[in-house]
Amino acid sequence: MQLIKFGFAFLSLIVFSYFSAVAQEDEATYLKAKEYFQAGDYTFAMEYFRKVSANPKSSAYKIYASFYYALSAYEAGELYTAKSMWLQMSQKYPSWPNQSDVNYWLSEVYFQEDDLANGVLYAKKSGLPEGAKLMSQQLAKIDNVEQLEILHYQFPNDELVAKALATRIASKPVSFRNNALLDGVVEKFELNPTEFGRPDIGESQLKDTYQVAVLLPFMFDGLDNPRRTVRNRFVMDLFHGMREAADRLNQDGKRVELLAYDTRRDSAETAKLLMMPEMKGMDLIIGPLFPMPSKLVADFSFQNKINMINPLSTSTEVIGSNPFSFLFNSSIEARALTAAQIAIDSVNNKNAMIFYEDNKRDSLSAYTYAQRIMEHGFEVVMLEPVRDTTVRATYDLLTAKYERRYSEEQKDSILNDDPTRIIKQRRSIKEKDVIDYYEEFFRIAPDSIGHIYVASSETLIASNYISALEIRADSTKIIGRGEWRDSETLTLEEMERLGVYYIDPMFEEMTKPAYMDFRRNYMSRYKKLPSQNVMIGYDLMTLVGDLMIKYGNYFQQGTVEEGFVPGQIFMGVLYGTKNYNQYVPVTQFSESELRIVNKPSDGKREE
Repeated sequence: MQLIKFGFAFLSLIVFSYFSAVAQEDEATYLKAKEYFQAGDYTFAMEYFRKVSANPKSSAYKIYASFYYALSAYEAGELYTAKSMWLQMSQKYPSWPNQSDVNYWLSEVYFQEDDLANGVLYAKKSGLPEGAKLMSQQLAKIDNVEQLEILHYQFPNDELVAKALATRIASKPVSFRNNALLDGVVEKFELNPTEFGRPDIGESQLKDTYQVAVLLPFMFDGLDNPRRTVRNRFVMDLFHGMREAADRLNQDGKRVELLAYDTRRDSAETAKLLMMPEMKGMDLIIGPLFPMPSKLVADFSFQNKINMINPLSTSTEVIGSNPFSFLFNSSIEARALTAAQIAIDSVNNKNAMIFYEDNKRDSLSAYTYAQRIMEHGFEVVMLEPVRDTTVRATYDLLTAKYERRYSEEQKDSILNDDPTRIIKQRRSIKEKDVIDYYEEFFRIAPDSIGHIYVASSETLIASNYISALEIRADSTKIIGRGEWRDSETLTLEEMERLGVYYIDPMFEEMTKPAYMDFRRNYMSRYKKLPSQNVMIGYDLMTLVGDLMIKYGNYFQQGTVEEGFVPGQIFMGVLYGTKNYNQYVPVTQFSESELRIVNKPSDGKREE
């Protein structure tokens, strides 16, 4: 009740100062209502205030009685009655000097009814410090981030709502935070990042030796179960590559110490590993590979400010909102944006078709791609999910034809004008000894589609679109993936003839001296070729090891300055200000040789 700036004691002075003809009956009724209100008898107070407010004759008491009638109803728990009266007052007396108090109490009612939007609206309309305080208190009670997100979209410029949202997001485990939304709110309202779960990375430490914990699902039970060992070969290959890189880094002294821990694809086992005292002393964690163990390690990484890197994932969800979490690979989005840039730079016809395998990863790729090219004036005439069982329908769409029939005279006239036209003939099925002349046309006109983007690694899906473009034999370009080259049904000559672009993140630069040295030394030492996972482990550990040796345990503090870093095996990485590789090689066959289309720039920030 301290909010109300006009009290009963002051009201009488106001009334008698400005109105000399107050009816004695209204005054007596109003004073009686006051007594009941002060005594806490709100039901009786309501009745007496109602009589004054409902008096058809206007008096100095009328508006005040209406207000206190609603306040009595509120105190009596009759929220609907109170709200109805205050809403009537807002409409009937919008210029009343104390309308801010009406708005405040409406805010109180709406918050009690869990109508958050109206609660915020009327608290803001009140303009009172008490209204802002009420908002803060009520918003702090909301545990559901989605509710606060909705409020933020309804009141995008309200700082109190934004702070409540940022606070609630920051209260969640780091692996469950909406990093993009949190960063956007913090930046827009110039909030202190460290107060909202965005820690200062701190000073990077240069060390003689960096300890690296490799948390992978080795699943090692000894040599008694060789079948499991064979099935888990890819993990062993990754670690084997990392050890080869560590040997290279340690040629002039021990710079990197690899320590292997078996997560066994199990959250409970991973949690036990993280409780080991030595874990907090690590300079880098590589892994884990699977979602639940990865989330546990992400929280540990965030809390203890230890960098972690996933060697295989392409999902930015793995990074989440953790500034200490990295992908060695480029992200799905980065690959789609790189593909889009190829189309923007090399395709003049702005009509595009996009087909994607019907799963989460490829749909993200397709929609990211579509958005980017549309921003540059392209028209996406088809955006369609496909599966092995439905891809034939889109093949038929691209290759469908219709016939145009001619008489013999029309045929001769057409060929006289253009001998390159192909007019076929066949015996008529309607008339004996009559020849039908006809010409076939694609239902989708030749050259009407500038390019096709196929977001799928499935070679069966790829072969359908390649074959369709072979049949069409027009200028349509196709952008696909490096995995297509493994197809047994597609020839390199065919793909070169069509000028297929490959999004090729695992492109191996075989002419690179470092690659040839590694391959030669590995074969000499182990009498076999290194697998792709061996090479991934080797490139990852070499890259990050070199960066730590140069910039310290928080190697990210040097990635902007460093720009593009060439790999030993693969093309290399460009982190810049991101936590994933932003450089994605795109390749194309030319003169039977696979060549890079988008040579990497240094990616350094311009001063």
